[in-house]
Amino acid sequence: MDIIYDNDYLVHLLYCAVHNVQPQEKPQEISFENVFTLGKEHEVANIAFLSVEKLNNKPSAQLYNEWQVFYFHSVQRNARQLVQYNELTKLLTENKIRWTEAQGTITKTIYPTPEIRMMSDIDFIVDVESLDKIEQLMLERGCEVRHTHENELNVFPDKESEIEFHTEFFAEFYKGSAERYSGAINHPFDCGKPSEDNPYKYVLDDTYFYLYSLLHIIKHFEYAGCGLRRILDLYYLKKAYADKVDSDYIDSVLDKYDFRENYEKLFALERYWIEDIRPEIDLYEAACDVLASGNHGISDIKLRNSLRRDAEDGGLAKAKRNRVKQFLFPPLEELYEGHPDYKEKGYSLFKCRVLRAAENLSPKRIKHMLNFFSRVKHSE
Repeated sequence: MDIIYDNDYLVHLLYCAVHNVQPQEKPQEISFENVFTLGKEHEVANIAFLSVEKLNNKPSAQLYNEWQVFYFHSVQRNARQLVQYNELTKLLTENKIRWTEAQGTITKTIYPTPEIRMMSDIDFIVDVESLDKIEQLMLERGCEVRHTHENELNVFPDKESEIEFHTEFFAEFYKGSAERYSGAINHPFDCGKPSEDNPYKYVLDDTYFYLYSLLHIIKHFEYAGCGLRRILDLYYLKKAYADKVDSDYIDSVLDKYDFRENYEKLFALERYWIEDIRPEIDLYEAACDVLASGNHGISDIKLRNSLRRDAEDGGLAKAKRNRVKQFLFPPLEELYEGHPDYKEKGYSLFKCRVLRAAENLSPKRIKHMLNFFSRVKHSE
């Protein structure tokens, strides 16, 4: 892989860390500061540090120290999250609440060491009937609790920690998603069985965990973009599970629910960046999206992908017109949801729209939106 941009060098450092090989010294035109910033945005700067410390020509003392601190922070975060995980699973079990886990808490275990795979939060899946009891238990422990989505709880034990309690693998998050994602895999407790040493802990079947992990990454990629941490996940998931799962069943789901194209793109990127295998398909837009996404995606990708989905019903031009109309004239429910203070004060639809326009419609933003809309084309 040629190193031309700062993104390229970050990917190179990750490749070398994964394979434990000596990295290339930083090219003169590459900025260590930019590489570090990109690594933090993707939550992989700690992994890149494993390569940086092998370099003969390291970053400045100040930046190297900051990078090292970020690495140690990932170790500390892992330790803190492990304590919280043990406390919570013990609490759920003691209160006879069945639970299962997915995403990071399992994915961490297939990395060489768990602390290098950073988690933004800890995710549990529970029965919807258990949410009220869980909320009560969390409040009794002094945690802040928010209902950000229906049938979900977001819990904040402290300023640096978040725990999410879900009741499904995939809730509907955009038009048509229920049929594709929830249709492809859901009913979490049907996808596993009780652990031998804990009847309230359900362990997912390998095939279902692998399938769920793939679809979770594809979901982020399709919605607002997924970053480099997800690409690393693909590498380690494939390495740990590919030979253990029912590949025929997974292939049938990918084809039935129209995931095949993005599945192929993401694994082609994984092979190119992490295994140094040249792609046989055009990955330009997919690579740009991943590199721009950071860890949680960005609004421009979210809007572009939404426009493309809407275009399937009546063309891209119509989708753009409708989206401008929705942006300029949002319904009252949307305004109240985005601005709870408007709802508390009982503002009218007209007043809400005027206030929102004053806050959001700066000349710079209007120019950006117009330029962005002009660049959006059909999927490449």
